[in-house]
This record gives sequence, C-alpha cells and structure tokens, in this order.
Amino acid sequence: MRILLLLALFCLGLCRAMAAELLIATGEYAPWTGEQLPDGGYVNRVVREAFAREGVQVRFAYMPWARALEALRNGNAQASSFWYDDPVKAKEFLYSAPISEHRELLFHRKDVTVPPWRKLRDLRGLRFGATHGYTYTAEFRQLMKQGALNVEEANDDKINLLKMLAGRIELFPLDEFTGWQLLTSDAFPRGAHDLVTTEARPFSIQYGHLLMPRSARNEQLMARFNAGLARLRADGTLERFRLDLYRGSGMGQ
Repeated sequence: MRILLLLALFCLGLCRAMAAELLIATGEYAPWTGEQLPDGGYVNRVVREAFAREGVQVRFAYMPWARALEALRNGNAQASSFWYDDPVKAKEFLYSAPISEHRELLFHRKDVTVPPWRKLRDLRGLRFGATHGYTYTAEFRQLMKQGALNVEEANDDKINLLKMLAGRIELFPLDEFTGWQLLTSDAFPRGAHDLVTTEARPFSIQYGHLLMPRSARNEQLMARFNAGLARLRADGTLERFRLDLYRGSGMGQ
C-alpha cells in the first residue's frame, strides 16, 4: 500500500512537472533566435532565464515564423518568441514587456543609387524584398497593399539577401545584427559583405516581445514572465546578456 502511495505521489509530481513545462514556438533569426546558436540566441536565452526565475521550465520548438504563429493560434504551443509590435496581433495575443530592441535598416548593394528619402513612398522607384511571415511597419504594409511600393516576398532572409546581391531586388529591410551576421556567415561567398551597405536612416525601431493567446490563465503566466524579466534587468543579467550579444555579432563589417 505504501509503495502504491509513493508511486501515485511520484506520478502526480511528474504530471505537474510536465504541465509546468511551457512549449514556446520560435524560429530562426540570428543572433536573436536560432536552434544552433548558443543558448538559442539572445532572445530565447532571456525568455528561458526570465521564466526560470519564476520557477517555470520551457522548451523551444523551432519552425518557420508563419507556422510558429499558427501553432500559437491552434494551441500546439503555449507561447511564441518573438514578435514585434503589431496592433492586429495585439487584439489576439498578450504581449510581454519588451525583451529586445531592434534597429532595422535598409540593406542594399553599394552600386545601387538610393535617392534622399524621408518617407518610404520616396523610394517607390526601387524594388524591395520582404520575408514571408515577418511583422513590418504599418506604413510598409499599407504601401504594399496599395501597390505603391514594388515588394517581392521570399521565404527567408538568406534568399532575400541573395536576390539583393544578384540585383533582383534593390532594398531589403532587416535587423542590422541579423543582416551583417548573415552576410559574414558561411552561407554567403567570402567578401559578400564588402559589396553591401545600409541606409543611415533607420527603416524602423522595433521591440521584441513574447506572445501568448489571450486568457485569464495566460494573463497570470505573462505577469510571472514580466516579473522574471524585471528581475533580470534589476540584477544586471540582462546587461550581461547584451554584452555577450555584442561580442558575438558580426555587425559593423
């Protein structure tokens, strides 16, 4: 009888542990997220540690970004890391406090003449690339919808950068860390980054967030995550993670 009781308690504890593990849908966006990156990239490192401070275990599932969002919608994942601000998504999902800050720049070949511009509409004579499933600014989405900008979508950033190098598109908005790290990686010919530059004016300044479906339970869980994130910020852990990111980035090539 005692053995049965111990087994029952063990199973109960195991079930609770399994229930406490949060499945987070994520994708490839080095150096911020990536299955082969140390600690899963800066953002997923922060997410894991913030939850750990609150006693919550997490597991990451890597997939294309559009599929990650769908996994969140259909209940196959409890959270998704990470997404930029988007008023449309905010109606459907809870947004965490900001995890990361991103300066998106317009990448282009050095031999492409980009006219002086203040608004994206000023660049309507050039061909843009965009990545399927990404969150872009409201201005960019509206101009795409209106056909005021010539935009070609591809499945990932690597394809877009290769198209840019080949002259099939002329401008590609991308996080500056991600862009330079990709261009200096083995995925591109040696010296490819020497052919590329960026516009000084940012395409956008974005903030990365953890997303969860809206529910009373998830409001409590998100509050725990935000509390853990605040603790990381207060004790200097977040700053240490940022320094690790800067040291490992290929930015500024």
